[in-house]
Amino acid sequence: MFESGIERTIIIAAIVLWFAHGWYLNERLKHVHKKLDRVIEAFDGLRDYLYEIDPQFDDERQLLEDLHESLDNGTVSFSGMSHMELINKKEQEGKRTLNTPLIR
Repeated sequence: MFESGIERTIIIAAIVLWFAHGWYLNERLKHVHKKLDRVIEAFDGLRDYLYEIDPQFDDERQLLEDLHESLDNGTVSFSGMSHMELINKKEQEGKRTLNTPLIR
């Protein structure tokens, strides 16, 4: 199959280099994914902050507050149903909700 030891050495070296190159690229890709995860976490924190101060979500926040208050007091409240209806209405209109990711 191989005419000489040099051919065998060249082919084996090429295979070893091919695997080493693949390993190196895989390690670089892992670092890229770690950096990307940090960026996405930062954007998620930014989303939380912006949604906390944005007045367009005041109606949702009020309904959720009413729901939690009624659950804590053990009373009956329709704010959970109203919240679901509000979310469906906003999604149909193409508006953001409190749970909408910053990057769609």
